[in-house]
Amino acid sequence: MAFPFPGYPSAPQTPQHFPIPESPSMPRKSNPNAAYKRTALAVAIAFTILLWMMGPWFASPNRLDNVPFSLNTVEDYFAHFEGHQDCGIMSSDLYTPPIRSEDNGPVHKLYCSNRATLLEAMGGGGRHGFERPYFPAGCHYRWYSTAEICMILERFDAIIFIGDDTLKHIYAAFNILLRENLAIGGLKQWEMTETDRVLCRCENQFTRAECSAHILMDSQVVADNDPSSGHRSPYYCNRTPHMFFPIKDSPAPEDLRNRFTSILGQDPDAYKPIPVIHALSLSTSLSWATATSSMDEWVSLADASGRNVPFLWVGPTAAGHLKPAGQILSQGNNALWHYTIETEKEAKSRELDALGMYNLTLQANSWDGSSYGQRVGLVQAMMVINWLSRVAST
Repeated sequence: MAFPFPGYPSAPQTPQHFPIPESPSMPRKSNPNAAYKRTALAVAIAFTILLWMMGPWFASPNRLDNVPFSLNTVEDYFAHFEGHQDCGIMSSDLYTPPIRSEDNGPVHKLYCSNRATLLEAMGGGGRHGFERPYFPAGCHYRWYSTAEICMILERFDAIIFIGDDTLKHIYAAFNILLRENLAIGGLKQWEMTETDRVLCRCENQFTRAECSAHILMDSQVVADNDPSSGHRSPYYCNRTPHMFFPIKDSPAPEDLRNRFTSILGQDPDAYKPIPVIHALSLSTSLSWATATSSMDEWVSLADASGRNVPFLWVGPTAAGHLKPAGQILSQGNNALWHYTIETEKEAKSRELDALGMYNLTLQANSWDGSSYGQRVGLVQAMMVINWLSRVAST
């Protein structure tokens, strides 16, 4: 039997809507699921805003420098550096990373949580024996890879080192790290003879007077001269200019003051800081008055520029066992320690950061009783980089 199917209408039928009468005794009921979703969404938004506002207080210590934390050790840090075998320096001779134990929790919690504790730890540590690796006090600083150092330097428009010979050696080591060249990374190798390049390798960059004339003073000269050099040693990165201003007194030479003002005034609307690393000690016979005058001199120039110029005052090194007898009274450890304490107080009273180098060098080898070589210089440079890592980028 066939069942007839109704035919399809020739035109769409408009649906008809009929109102549903509401009974006075039966009020309209709200949808409980929709109400729950609205409440949950409001709570989630409020919680997200709260976390965003409180983020700085709960930030993990390993990210306060904005450099991703790595569990890599530094045992072979210098393995790819030029001159690694000739210079005989291993990173384990200079730095021992923190070791996790059941008592101290995750490794990243062993690193200093803020800039103030970092500076105290780096300046207040010690060595477990002569020439042993230096241990910071309380918490650790980091030994950054070259790529990580470049990430840190990118935050600044320029970096200026201002000081005497003790700071010049730190700047030389700073260049060694950035050029990944232990052999001659702190020198202008393109202007040297082959004999000088052999003579001034490794430790001699710091210890021989005939080599000091070739120490780098400005990153720009590397960019200008290294490409055409027969002995190339380029920077791993070179987007942030850095330079060293040699001073021995205050007021400083007028040409350096003018250059400083010019650098700060190149782009007055720029938001990136220009950090200054400042030191003055043995060249002034440890004159407290000269040190404070120099602080005021450079801070005044920085303030007049309107730029963000954070300062780090670097204290003097300790006296080595080869210090000449005639200098023990005026430049011995008693005088150096008092100078360290007093100048740090003066720096902090001016709202400058301060980093002591006395403890770092107290059990280190000095070739003349006043100056230290490549090993100490590399640690000092890495400490300065750690400070830079904690400087606000705006």
